[in-house]
Amino acid sequence: MSLRPYLVGHLLEDTAARLPDKVAVKHHDRTITYAQLHEEALKMKGLIRGLGIKRGERVGIYLDKSIEQLTAMFGATLAGAVFVFINPILKKEQIEYIVNDCQIQLMITTSELFRKNHLAAPQKLIHVDEPEHDREGYPCWPKLKATLPADHTSVSGFSPDIACLIYTSGSTGMPKGVVVPHSTVVDGAEIVSTYLEITEKDRIISVLPFNFDYGLNQATTAVLHGATLVLHQFVMVKDLLDLLVKEEITGFAGMPPIWAKLFNDKIKLTYGSDFPHLRYLTNSGGKVPRIMVSRIREFFSNSRLFLMYGLTEAFRSTFLPPEELDRRPDSIGKGIPNVEILVVNAKGEECAPGEEGELVHRGALITHGYWNDPEKTKVIFRKNPRLADQPHLHETVVYSGDVVKKDEDGFLYYVSRRDEMIKTSGYRVSPTEVEEVLIGLPGVSNVVVFGKEVESGDQVIVAVMETDHEEEHKKELLKECRKRLPTYMVPQELHFERAFRKTANGKIDRSGIKKEWLAAGK
Repeated sequence: MSLRPYLVGHLLEDTAARLPDKVAVKHHDRTITYAQLHEEALKMKGLIRGLGIKRGERVGIYLDKSIEQLTAMFGATLAGAVFVFINPILKKEQIEYIVNDCQIQLMITTSELFRKNHLAAPQKLIHVDEPEHDREGYPCWPKLKATLPADHTSVSGFSPDIACLIYTSGSTGMPKGVVVPHSTVVDGAEIVSTYLEITEKDRIISVLPFNFDYGLNQATTAVLHGATLVLHQFVMVKDLLDLLVKEEITGFAGMPPIWAKLFNDKIKLTYGSDFPHLRYLTNSGGKVPRIMVSRIREFFSNSRLFLMYGLTEAFRSTFLPPEELDRRPDSIGKGIPNVEILVVNAKGEECAPGEEGELVHRGALITHGYWNDPEKTKVIFRKNPRLADQPHLHETVVYSGDVVKKDEDGFLYYVSRRDEMIKTSGYRVSPTEVEEVLIGLPGVSNVVVFGKEVESGDQVIVAVMETDHEEEHKKELLKECRKRLPTYMVPQELHFERAFRKTANGKIDRSGIKKEWLAAGK
């Protein structure tokens, strides 16, 4: 019996040995088999080692979505280094913060990307876009022929400590680097692929960025089972839909901004195919409003929809089986296999059904905390509250900061972020609950709702809408709000934006939008 993969590099090693000629990744007209991907990763490993990178040192991967991104990831992990994906949409200040925060020793990039931001660090570079050596003498891959170390055939000699750092979006300041061990990446691939029933026959479209935990999870689940990963940079709706058909895609993961763009009122989706090969859809990165769930299911009528919830600090936490959607379209489901979800109050006591409390993740997939930040780590990574009366026993759980509640059957429902609840007119109002209604208004693609304190000490409800509506439509929309919401939940202020900006992970920059409108004093 073969051993299960233990390190991230084992995922590729094992599949390359089992399915060498299977297409691993396709990007535009380029394809690479598992054997070729493994060979190129070994070359990259040789270059990384040849530049003096030691086990545990950080390697930044600053590339657009490409085969080279995955080659760099596996090359770094085969070399025993810690890989750090850096999203190309970040600005110079954000990139340099990440480089300095975790002391990246080597960056794998293109000369164009590196020079565009006039980056000064790190000093060691591998450029993947120029032959042999660039103008400044840095080695380039894949043209450079590297001498491989004698132990290049296996990663088994490396201890299973840190696989990667995932930097959160930084919507509340500079991003935090979440320290992700090899076991979390590998176990996450195994657990998610179990309930999605992924096999080597699957063709999975990769739209989410790899610096997003679920984007990384998609890649590792595909490699674990020998599925084919089809890379796509989502810009135009028709291009995405055409690719789903052309490539006979079986699995597609989205997030709320993607669904909002797909099902925008302006587009009025009609399509000549019913996507016969698309076996499943998944959502992560935020709760999907009920109306959007209906639109997804109606349009992709032959596909099973899995609603999922996760946080970077614990990778994946819950999913709702498709067969529960009719009964519980608002639910985020139950804990994934090997994970238990607790709902606890401020005293650390477990909440009764219907009682709101904080979601706490226990079991598999817990990460190691925040890079070089023990104080923030203590806030989120805490002792299991069930062991409060056992001072000599310790088990780390993750406090999510998300307020949820569960029903009598144990299914969970997202309410709000703990620090976002709005206190108005003597009520506690969930922004999510208001957003659920407002996103159903005609011409509204996305909504961000928050509270603004007024002179009385109370809060008023502010709604910022992503829409093409003009100012003269506000009265009409407020009239619709009053029809659909109780008085105390009707926004006192409506604001319009043509397009919401996104975080580096592709999520709506909720915190940034809120700060901007509060600072404007409008």
